[in-house]
Amino acid sequence: MSDQERKEGGIVFKGRTEAIYKVIVIGDPAVGKTSLLTKFAKNKFEEKYLPTVGINILKQSIELEEENATINLMFWDVAGQPQFYMLHRPYFNGADGVILVFDMTRSSTFSNVNNWYNSCVKYGLSGVPRIIIGNKVDLKDERKIILPMADHLSDKLNAPYFETSALTGETVKEVFQKIAELVYKYKENY
Repeated sequence: MSDQERKEGGIVFKGRTEAIYKVIVIGDPAVGKTSLLTKFAKNKFEEKYLPTVGINILKQSIELEEENATINLMFWDVAGQPQFYMLHRPYFNGADGVILVFDMTRSSTFSNVNNWYNSCVKYGLSGVPRIIIGNKVDLKDERKIILPMADHLSDKLNAPYFETSALTGETVKEVFQKIAELVYKYKENY
């Protein structure tokens, strides 16, 4: 085992790399963080909104065929309610990637992506890979955030932007595949 493999915690089996990384999923309450994770992991959508209390942790394996690697991502679904802000330090600590989520039908959740990103910077995560998700793209008639606005934020935060629907599953698999690739490449070059 090379020093690089030991350093990153990756284990090599017959030339295949296997690694575990922590990705935090953050954003305002009711933007669809838990729904996106549930759609990705279980291909289910829960109609009834149940706010996350503190944190939910979900482990999911993602195959990176081009890299000959299996990446196990531990998704930390962080509650968006202000009463849980005091818990952010331990939740953010040691994250290898960040998914910032907003609701395309609520402008305030889009504006607050900057605040969530600033929390990442505050806790030392400014250099980790991140993506931005505009969720609820299926609600076309209620859409408040237009593509140029999202593209501007994407450029500003140096984060790829995706539009998803936890209800229909649109672009959900691609988003999680992308964060796995970004985290893997970042950790390999760390």
